[in-house]
Amino acid sequence: MSSGNKRQFCVEKDFPTSPQLGIKQHMSDTRPRFFLIILTAGLLLATMAPTPVIAHDAGGQPQFPTLTEKEEARLDKGKLVLRTERSEKSGSGRVTGVIEIQAGIEDVWKLLTKFELVPVASKAVKEATRYDDQTQGGATSGSVGIRYMVKVAWVEIVYYLHHDLFAEKHFLHWTVDTSYKNDIVKTDGSYSLWPGSKPGTVRFLYITEVDTGRNIPGWVEEELTESSLKRFLVFVKKRAES
Repeated sequence: MSSGNKRQFCVEKDFPTSPQLGIKQHMSDTRPRFFLIILTAGLLLATMAPTPVIAHDAGGQPQFPTLTEKEEARLDKGKLVLRTERSEKSGSGRVTGVIEIQAGIEDVWKLLTKFELVPVASKAVKEATRYDDQTQGGATSGSVGIRYMVKVAWVEIVYYLHHDLFAEKHFLHWTVDTSYKNDIVKTDGSYSLWPGSKPGTVRFLYITEVDTGRNIPGWVEEELTESSLKRFLVFVKKRAES
């Protein structure tokens, strides 16, 4: 910065005739304003810096599936609806489950955000430990990191999931937290709540896709996906309606 540029930040005033005193007065007026300009420029640059890339894709809220008459009849009887798709190419399995619950939507949502209840509902999940919590005082929005330990027969799997919670939409999405070592290749899923068929009811949609990346028996993989999902749907319904 040239000396000419510096002068424009000085307070215009009559300086003393003494050269030494004049220089001293000039420095006194310039220094605070010079530092103020530097500080302001630094703050401006900080606000202009690129926003850090979010490490986890929160995904989009799924659409509620169109149900057949037979599936609607199952929900009316208090039973769950289950659909399973399996990719022959990747080996991953996608499971969709729906159940209707006679309870308020906020009561069901609070249950879904209590991740420590998962081992209570599942035979396979032995541990669910919260290692990160960005929900700001226990609110049901934000993000939560959970370490799961699953054990079926001789197969033990540990994985870390990052959950994004959107309370206003009653939607929760999770994906593998790749900043930790995981025993599975992929798991991607969501919980979402929808209006029920009649007042005072809510429909709980559970979607999950899992790729263990391991050569395990089919019945073990089923226990990790379909069976676990069914138990959790029924558990939430019973707990919410009790």
